[in-house]
Amino acid sequence: SKYQKKDEYENTLRQLSTVETKLAELNEKLTAIDNDLFSEEFALRIQEQVNKFNRFFSSVSYELYGEKYALKFDTKVVKGRRLYEFTAFNLNFSSGKKQGEISCFDIAYTLFADDEEIPCMHFLLNDKKELMHDNQLLMIAKLVNAKGIQFVASILKDKLPEELNKDEYVVLKLSPEDKLFRIESN
Repeated sequence: SKYQKKDEYENTLRQLSTVETKLAELNEKLTAIDNDLFSEEFALRIQEQVNKFNRFFSSVSYELYGEKYALKFDTKVVKGRRLYEFTAFNLNFSSGKKQGEISCFDIAYTLFADDEEIPCMHFLLNDKKELMHDNQLLMIAKLVNAKGIQFVASILKDKLPEELNKDEYVVLKLSPEDKLFRIESN
């Protein structure tokens, strides 16, 4: 009985030793990958791509807002892990302008992806666009139409600019009487 227990314990110790060895191997591989991801060469590659993206981002934002937005990145450590953090240079405080910045980013990314031959959808799904000024919504509509991008936004009818409140632009209208999927009835 004691030999049986001894064998069980020795087997458990062998298993633990095997797992520890495997963990050490995986940690070495992770460290190598991490070192590659945070090497100077990789940071230069990221900077090249960010620079390419920023050409589109600043162009779109200038066309819509008369301002040239740009993206930047920094490395930071969170909970012991190195990460890349991407942020915009500009500091927008109004929620409407923040929504505009998001739209500029989305449009710019679609154009960048096309240029880089990265597969992407050519429609942008948006919310909270009623926070934006009518002229920005009109400029976005004009820009996405010219670039072949579909811009889908849920907006209350009374917040929609008159020029866009036409049947040709509206795909779906919902109301308290006509709800999505028509599951509920009053």
